[in-house]
Amino acid sequence: MVSGLQTSSWSRINGLLLFLLVGLIFYCSWLNNKIVTRSYKLNDLRREEKQLIEERDKLQAELATLQRPQNLVLLGKLLGLKEPKSGQKIILP
Repeated sequence: MVSGLQTSSWSRINGLLLFLLVGLIFYCSWLNNKIVTRSYKLNDLRREEKQLIEERDKLQAELATLQRPQNLVLLGKLLGLKEPKSGQKIILP
């Protein structure tokens, strides 16, 4: 009678350990899936950041080009502006 009780106890412990092992495998698989998914998102964000930095640099270069005095004069003429007369100029410090 005692040996039957011990066998039943061991089978329950083995069943519990098997259940915990299967649960651990599922958890590790889920965690690995999360890591892979987030690494793809991170790579996409890095690629987007690189594109935005390139676009920012191009826009800064374009702004610097547009702000050159020669270009401002040309743009002013295209917009119908005239050069100020000598008495109309105000020099700021």
